[in-house]
Amino acid sequence: MKHLLLSLLLFCGWCNAQQQFKNSTKVTAYRLVNSDENGPCSIEYYAKKLKRTGHYIQAIESYNDTLAYSLLQLKADAPTWTKEACNCGEEPDTLGKPLVTNMFIIEVNSHRDTVFTTTGNRAVFFPKEQLHYIAPENRIAAIFPNELNEFFKRDFATEIYKWQIDSISPKSITIRQKPFYGLTRKEFEKDVYYFDVARTDSVYLPKKQPYKVLKSYYINDIKFSFDGIDDQISEVALEYTSLSRNQPGMTTISVDGVKIGDSEDVLCNKYDNSTLLKNWDAPLAALNNYYTYEVALDNLEGLVRYTIRNKVIQSIHISFSYPKGARKKKKK
Repeated sequence: MKHLLLSLLLFCGWCNAQQQFKNSTKVTAYRLVNSDENGPCSIEYYAKKLKRTGHYIQAIESYNDTLAYSLLQLKADAPTWTKEACNCGEEPDTLGKPLVTNMFIIEVNSHRDTVFTTTGNRAVFFPKEQLHYIAPENRIAAIFPNELNEFFKRDFATEIYKWQIDSISPKSITIRQKPFYGLTRKEFEKDVYYFDVARTDSVYLPKKQPYKVLKSYYINDIKFSFDGIDDQISEVALEYTSLSRNQPGMTTISVDGVKIGDSEDVLCNKYDNSTLLKNWDAPLAALNNYYTYEVALDNLEGLVRYTIRNKVIQSIHISFSYPKGARKKKKK
């Protein structure tokens, strides 16, 4: 009876603590999906060097409490399994293939831990000891929820190799409903809009010798650069600033109907290919809050890069190119 009362008191105390203190649990799973031919055999090296998702590393987050505690239990149980030496650091494997391809960052309130597993989640790897412990059949994958199982089954390497982003016409990029691809500064000010501010910046080589002078022009908080062939427009950059937030009707850029401050869903609904791989170029420490999508311009005429923050288009960077070379000058 005494033990029953004690258990009830502890249970009640735990319930009260859960109500008073919010439990914060997160697991971030990382996969090494591509590697250098003679590169290191562990994902840890790539993660420290690159610090971002992309061609080499893909990742997913989970807020599943059971997964977090199961991974911690796996790490505790692993030393009881069959062990083998696994000299896997920054040196390549003798077969030239990575061995330790998976990394899990577990965060439970203030506690943080890391679990490494080998290819196919067959063993738990301890980098300091240079040992891996072979798990009983399916022991590791059995703790994964469905979305994590799908993440590890997905053939990212093939998808990335075959990936072709969507393409749009440069004429679909407009300001005040007027396209401006190929215009010089004078043509832009004559036909489209007059610039509010101009700024000149010099780019220097290491020995402090001037390399080139860049001239930037502004309409509100939109930056335009004209250093393409024959001084044609080369870049446009805009951020979702307090100015654009507070003045929704102000002059801005439309890219195939997409504007700064639009929801990420606008891109996902328009461009299936460009948004195929989520969290691209995201910092490993902020996976779901700062990533990019890219849309090409037809005929190799440039690229549009969208940066997403809090599910909103935070910035748009447009780079124009002129593969056909200089324009024929008009006869006077």
